Amino acid sequence: MTAEVNVEKFYERLNKIHAHFVKHNESTWNGAYCISIDKGAADDDNRYLKSTVLHHYLFGYELPDTVLLLTKDGQCIVLAAKRKCEFLEPAVGEAPKSGSVKSLILLTRNKADENAENIEVMLKEARGDSNGKDAKIGVIMKEFKSNDGGKEGSNVAGWEKKLKDSKSKTKIVDVTGGTSVVMAVKDKEELDLLKKSSVLSNKVLKHGFVPRIEDVIDNSTKVTHEKIASEIEEIIENPSKINLNVPKEAVDSCYFPIIQSGGDYDFKVSAQSNEENVKFDVITVSLGARYQMYCSNIVRTFLVDAPKQVNRNYDTLLGMHEACLKAMVPGKPLKHVYAAGVKYLREAGRENLVSSLPKTLGFGVGIDFRDTNLLLNTKNTVPFRAGMVFSLAISFAGLKLSENVRASLNSKSAVKDLSEYGLMIADMVAITDRGADVMTKFGKGVGDISYSINDDDDEEESDDNDRKLAKKIAKEEEAQPTGGRRSGRLAANASSSQETEGVAERERKQIELLARKNEERLRELARSSKKKGGDSKAEKAEELDTYKNTKSLPDNVLPNQVKVDMANQCVILPICGNPVPFHISTIKNVVLPDPDSAAYLRINFYTAGMAVGKDCPENTVKLVKKYAPYATFIREMTFRSLDSHSLTTAFRQISELRKRARTKEIQDQEEANLVKQDKLVRTKNERVPRLADLTMRPVFAGRKTQGNLEAHSNGLRFISTRGEIVDVMYSNIKHAIFQPCESEIMVLVHFHLRNPIMVGKKKQQDIQFFTEVVDASQAVDAGRRSMYDPDEMDDEQRERQLRKRLNEAFKEFCRKVEAVARKTGYSLEFDIPYRDLGFTGNPHKEMVAIQPTLNCLCNLTETPFFVVDLSNVDHVHFERVTFMSKAFDMVLINKDFTKQPWRVDMVPNADKDSIQEWLTDMEISYTEGPMNLNWKQIMATVAGDDRFYMDTEEDEITPKEAGWEFLRMFGKDNDGDEESEEESVYSEHSEQEESSEEESEEEAFASEEDESDYDGDEDLEEQGMDWDDMEREAAADDRRKKRDGDDIGDARPKRKQRRRR
Repeated sequence: MTAEVNVEKFYERLNKIHAHFVKHNESTWNGAYCISIDKGAADDDNRYLKSTVLHHYLFGYELPDTVLLLTKDGQCIVLAAKRKCEFLEPAVGEAPKSGSVKSLILLTRNKADENAENIEVMLKEARGDSNGKDAKIGVIMKEFKSNDGGKEGSNVAGWEKKLKDSKSKTKIVDVTGGTSVVMAVKDKEELDLLKKSSVLSNKVLKHGFVPRIEDVIDNSTKVTHEKIASEIEEIIENPSKINLNVPKEAVDSCYFPIIQSGGDYDFKVSAQSNEENVKFDVITVSLGARYQMYCSNIVRTFLVDAPKQVNRNYDTLLGMHEACLKAMVPGKPLKHVYAAGVKYLREAGRENLVSSLPKTLGFGVGIDFRDTNLLLNTKNTVPFRAGMVFSLAISFAGLKLSENVRASLNSKSAVKDLSEYGLMIADMVAITDRGADVMTKFGKGVGDISYSINDDDDEEESDDNDRKLAKKIAKEEEAQPTGGRRSGRLAANASSSQETEGVAERERKQIELLARKNEERLRELARSSKKKGGDSKAEKAEELDTYKNTKSLPDNVLPNQVKVDMANQCVILPICGNPVPFHISTIKNVVLPDPDSAAYLRINFYTAGMAVGKDCPENTVKLVKKYAPYATFIREMTFRSLDSHSLTTAFRQISELRKRARTKEIQDQEEANLVKQDKLVRTKNERVPRLADLTMRPVFAGRKTQGNLEAHSNGLRFISTRGEIVDVMYSNIKHAIFQPCESEIMVLVHFHLRNPIMVGKKKQQDIQFFTEVVDASQAVDAGRRSMYDPDEMDDEQRERQLRKRLNEAFKEFCRKVEAVARKTGYSLEFDIPYRDLGFTGNPHKEMVAIQPTLNCLCNLTETPFFVVDLSNVDHVHFERVTFMSKAFDMVLINKDFTKQPWRVDMVPNADKDSIQEWLTDMEISYTEGPMNLNWKQIMATVAGDDRFYMDTEEDEITPKEAGWEFLRMFGKDNDGDEESEEESVYSEHSEQEESSEEESEEEAFASEEDESDYDGDEDLEEQGMDWDDMEREAAADDRRKKRDGDDIGDARPKRKQRRRR
């Protein structure tokens, strides 16, 4: 045999069986002295024989015509053919000393005496110390009785013939129940295989059956139940048909899928799909997949044009399913599940459905698809234990559909011909210490399994309502001004006027950005929904097209200015006074030397005849290769300026644009594939970069974790003082951040991972290593110390030197790590947060300093860490943006609509403009509004909208807001209110045109003020004007009196007096 037995697993599971056999011998094992597992000839028609299951459990393979004898004193004897004995030979003499099994003895089949000697040896061990009494030998009784017709002369036939002989002084007892109980509790490896098997069944249902049945329903196709079942079985046996990369030899079908409809329902495991055509009424599907011999099962009922009576019964079925799940608790007997289900029906007033229940509500699952000793019925007293896995199957059979209900249905509905129906759902459930864990995640709510194909009138009515609402929202959108919110007072001075122009320009860019983002997201979604194809185009170089013509160049480009166009992904460079665009993918790197009397910016390009490196985009490599024979290339350009600020800004923008373009290309190539953590390859024969005396966060088991960090060939290794090890692979690092110590108390390096790793017993996606410069809490003297105290000055000097030394040490370590990663073929760069763009906010439960990096928005000093990958941010919305509040909330919406947005609360209003300016530079769209929104509900709605990024309704005529534009209406409504309250000079024209609308908006805004938790008057007093504003207001007092009247002028000094107090 080429296969080998897993010795460690064999003894582990054999010891598990033997330990239970000895401990519960009299109860579960019927007092047997030994266990005899007799595996006859292979039987493909009966794959779930208990002996077959036990062979796969112990050996990993089926060994036909083999007898395994396990005695109470720990002797294991195997009688088999020569090749099977050779297969088990590696396990001989390898029994662990800690186990209860002492030895393994192999007896090779002897044809000469027809195993007479071997059988006598086994019989002697089987009798043991029976003292002349009949020795009880435990067998799988059902198979023992049916082996009479076995092949004459086989090992099993000879052994069982001897046991049945009265002269052998043996008594046969059944130990099937004992083997079931032992194998019911799965180990970690088995649970993992069962989970994968459950995922396979779930995927086949979701991507195989559901699209097929939807296509049949949509096209009214006539197809038989058996035909669909055959197609589903083919998908199970070849998962590549639904794009699952699973080896065909590892999967199999547990049973032939069962598809039923049209009133003929049989919910037994032995049911068959008939040759009748599928009826569009109540459709049940039952399918099971087998992964590496471990079984799983899932059942769902799909309702087409279901009347309220059917939906009500289905809701009851779901409620009972939840009640049964709650009853599956370790320690409770299996019969407790059935009792909980019946109790639920009685308490819900649906006692009439008790008679429709099956005799069992599920069964134990493992290598054996249906273990009859672990049935969820009314009598089974076996207790639930953590590690058990069941198929929980709840069904109502023989439900009647009344004549009145059928008469009220649409004449085209197939349910009209349905007089009797059944409902069923089944899930794979793992028992944990916390309760039941459902492993088949396919939705079973009414919204997930219901279809309506004959409710055209209702749909048309709802579509009309949607069109009316869309038109109303569109009118409100157009009615609002798009400029920045500025009051009449602030507009009076020149600086405010310039700021307003900047806000208006930013708003214009945001409108263009939002429209472009909608188009990009539509293309991304279209690409992701299509199957892989068109690979032949990938071999051709795609020409770079930044602008169609010179008129498309930005209007604000100066003749001698380096300009970065983030929208078109290009850098506009002045050549002889003429602006020339270069696509970002042609730039190799950009260098900004330390400025002296003048600043220099050097830009290097990819050219022919040079090593382009791994960072070069694939398309650029193809273009260079294409034009190398006859084109002239620019290798380098250097620009000099006496104004270092402009070149510094260009340097940072080019770096950001290059990083983002590179990141986007990598994401397209990898297609979000998961990265598997490899084993660390330690560096030998050379010095390893190391940082000593570091503290790691998160910590192991709630204790402070200190140790050393080393950089090896393919990853970093942290070794704590207690010997704990954490490996971080370079390939698993998504973002590396180095934060030097300036105003903080620590210097740190932080790693945001692609895939979480285990730290202790928890998964962590962020790992940090830091050193404190000063203690977080210091004891200070009660007395005052002079600022001229020499000791105080020495302490400060030492602290400054320590900060500088630690910053240099960490910076040098980061540089060495980048070099090691680059040397071994990995791309790793450390980002440093931009402190000048930082702001304070509350992402969790306390106010912290939040700083952006090149790729993230993060707070790394306080725990829990706050790290938001900007590439995953689809849109940003600002909440509570009013002149009444001192702060606003920022919501960062994930591109994955199934995940809830990130939040940063209580951001000071003073930081809003700088944050919005930064978001615009990073090409992230934003909107703002005066109120907090229910994001859980919004994300659920958006996730279910296939036309979310389109600007028309399903009729492709009625306009609607595309993407996140619907959030813009809140900010614009608020703008109108604020301008009305402050009597802005910018809103006078809109007041004349929309006076009636503005009055109603003011009333709504007033009601919001009443419901607010803030004191409006107090906020206006504290934030409406500061002392500088009052001074400027006094200088223009006469002009305001003419516009605002004496009443307002008289009221303002009173406000000033209150502020002084």
